[in-house]
Amino acid sequence: MKNRRSILGLASVFLANATVLAGSKKKRIAAPAESESEAALPPGRYSTSWVGNTFDGSGTNGFGRWVQDEIMALTVTAGGAVVTASAWDEAGRCTGLYRDGDVNRRCLMTNGAVQSHAWAWGTAGNAVAVAKNNIFIVNTKGDLLHFLWAAPPDINSQITFHGYVHVGVAVAMAAQRDLLVLVLRNGEIQIRSQHDMALLNKFSLPGAAGVAIDSKATLWMLVHGKIMHCDQVGTVLPGSIDNLENPVAVSIDKGDRMLVCDNGKRQQVLSYRLSAHPQLQYEFGQRGGLRAGTPGQMAPDKFFGLRGAGADDAGNLYVGMCFGPNPNSPTVIRSFDPAGKLRWEVSKYAWVTAFCFDPKSDGTVIYGPEEIFSFKPSQPPGKGWKARAITLDAIRYPNDPRIKGTNACSTDLRYVKGRRLLYLMGQLAGGFELYAFEPAPSEIARHVGRVVGGGFAWSVDANGGIWRGQGPRRTIWHYEFKKWSATGAPVFKPPVHYAAPDIFTEVARAHYVSETDTMYLGGYTRLTKKKSWGLVGGVLARYDGWTGGSPKLRWNVDLPLDGHGFPPKAFDVAGDYIFTVPVYPTNGKNAMVTVLNIADGAKADTFWPGAAVGHNSGWIDMIHAIHACQRSNGEYLVLVEEDWRGKNIVYQWRPATPPK
Repeated sequence: MKNRRSILGLASVFLANATVLAGSKKKRIAAPAESESEAALPPGRYSTSWVGNTFDGSGTNGFGRWVQDEIMALTVTAGGAVVTASAWDEAGRCTGLYRDGDVNRRCLMTNGAVQSHAWAWGTAGNAVAVAKNNIFIVNTKGDLLHFLWAAPPDINSQITFHGYVHVGVAVAMAAQRDLLVLVLRNGEIQIRSQHDMALLNKFSLPGAAGVAIDSKATLWMLVHGKIMHCDQVGTVLPGSIDNLENPVAVSIDKGDRMLVCDNGKRQQVLSYRLSAHPQLQYEFGQRGGLRAGTPGQMAPDKFFGLRGAGADDAGNLYVGMCFGPNPNSPTVIRSFDPAGKLRWEVSKYAWVTAFCFDPKSDGTVIYGPEEIFSFKPSQPPGKGWKARAITLDAIRYPNDPRIKGTNACSTDLRYVKGRRLLYLMGQLAGGFELYAFEPAPSEIARHVGRVVGGGFAWSVDANGGIWRGQGPRRTIWHYEFKKWSATGAPVFKPPVHYAAPDIFTEVARAHYVSETDTMYLGGYTRLTKKKSWGLVGGVLARYDGWTGGSPKLRWNVDLPLDGHGFPPKAFDVAGDYIFTVPVYPTNGKNAMVTVLNIADGAKADTFWPGAAVGHNSGWIDMIHAIHACQRSNGEYLVLVEEDWRGKNIVYQWRPATPPK
């Protein structure tokens, strides 16, 4: 997780984003060519929308609405507020409050020295508990934080930091009446007072991973895959439950109904009536989760990656889902009424993530590393997307690299000899992880291999061939797709090597267009020196007839520089244009997309995040952070990574004039 951000420096990422937002908030300069309508764009106009988060992410640093990157734990209040804990959210919402389909606008923040102890103003953690107007969090440095909530369950009422004590790193926590029970990572169980967080008692229970408190103030502990019943000094009481598959979270509502999230093959929330011999009352959710019905296809009662469940005093159920721990994972919270009908859902599907277009969909289907979306460009901003499938089955394929977020940042989908093949790449490139889809109608993709090596210059052509632009001895490699194996894995031919053109001292990108036998190379020359890691390079060149034996240089141009003097981080080619995007703001505008003509490399247009997303974007810090497609109506859709507040920005653009 954090190792992917370490190359940027975690503290500097957050501070730089704060500076970016302060600038955009102050200037409030909307793009002069931005259209307010998503439909029938006039020439030279563009509009801004987004995919992958319920909310737009507008707002200054520490303020705004977005679903957080991951969920490690959650608790539900009597009034129907869901309070979550996580170890990472890029913009600092490690503790999120959700109610009636909305999210709190102001992030929780500690003060003083404790603010530097953990990410997100000191609040990043794995355990959370709520009792009346008290919120407790154990952060990743082992500090027990106490916040006072002015008017629960109003998630936007004032929440004030009240103090902390150091307790040790916790994996779970529960509160009831005046009790606060902590489960530490080392197996120590602490009983504390909510009033002053003073330690009242402690005992050891190795392997403990969860806790709930019933109306009699006895404890129901999740230990080594079963539920144990014990008192506050650790004496085991009658009532253990040991016929579970993979329980990951436990909670108890006001009627002493216990809810257990079983993240095994059943993928269900189980309800027990507590007694000396607890009885299973009902199972909520389709048995098998994503495997039920059409595998991968989403439905309100198909669960995956269960993280926690709870009920409010009205009997409404709340379920949180997230693979991992992994901020690249889909994060979903759903609320159901007592009859099991979906009340609301909020979700996030992107972190350091670049989605791509299904090449057969005319821009109406979008793929992520673990998900498939439908997309309607004509809808208002943020309303046109819907998650229709999760492609990761963590139960059947427990070693899928995506579960931990390994090399699952950028996405490319190709249809190769009639089958879908998903190409995923990490933030730092180095090749592709390959995923083949199960036979139709399944939407599940399984890991079937990899093509890897050094360097940043990797791409996929329209025929499924893989290009490596930084091969040994200044060569550019092409792995042509050969066939599907008997086990359904892709087989590539031995790579063909091409010499890098003399004008480049280093090739940093290689993008091949199969239809025209054209190669676009980005890199550095003797006059344009490298300024940072993983950039496209200072020069972009077009070569025609690349595979014919005597490629011809059509043009080469200096690429635009951002506000830090860096060339772009990523580019893509679609139709008659090249779309580039930089790391840092340009002239005060975040993640500015510069459009170049493929005919001569001349600049055709620029656009940047519009009012629909509050003009906000984080840094662009991955190799293939932009994907574009030309639609049948002449418009272009452009997807750009927006990892600061968990989404991809979508631009709909119509060129001002026909290309030369």
